[in-house]
Amino acid sequence: MRELAIEIGVRALLFGIFVLTEFLDPFQRVIQPEEIWLYKNPLVQSDNIPTRLMFAISFLTPLAVICVVKIIRRTDKTEVKEAFLAVSLALALNGVCTNTIKLIVGRPRPDFFYRCFPDGVMNSEMHCTGDPDLVSEGRKSFPSIHSSYSFVGGVIGLIFAYICYRQHYPPLANTACHKPYVSLRGPASLKKEERPAADSAPSPPPEGITEGPV
Repeated sequence: MRELAIEIGVRALLFGIFVLTEFLDPFQRVIQPEEIWLYKNPLVQSDNIPTRLMFAISFLTPLAVICVVKIIRRTDKTEVKEAFLAVSLALALNGVCTNTIKLIVGRPRPDFFYRCFPDGVMNSEMHCTGDPDLVSEGRKSFPSIHSSYSFVGGVIGLIFAYICYRQHYPPLANTACHKPYVSLRGPASLKKEERPAADSAPSPPPEGITEGPV
């Protein structure tokens, strides 16, 4: 129970860090006048897939797959728990890492010009006149959190998924790679406990020899 509480605490801490990085301002990268054309795409008012929906899909889809596998293969609660822990750790680490890189890189989005200058008129000092929150969000283009969370083209997501998988499961080359360490450790320790008991049991006397007085 104590180990489970620590696991949950680590994930809660990572989630808190992720939420904090969502509100931090990114690196103010200087945009040269000759490259401003790269960021003159029309302003996107809303994402094709809303962020909240993306978070729900990326979190609930793996959990749904785990539950379906449990029903089909009738796995025990220990395997389900370890699978949940691996998925939640991968998502938390992926979110923190993706947001941290966004803040460090500060790459503008393709529609940054119209976030910075809503009226389409750029001043000589290149000081943004748009909504500060919209401008700040416009500097968080790379890496894409949608791709990293959906694991489609997201190298970061794949790397953290494998790292977190290895925290709870054996290597993929192992014949028992679908079994968590906890499940594999249980029978082995049980056998070790049974072996001394079997060794200490009295062995039957050899044939032709009787115990006690004749």
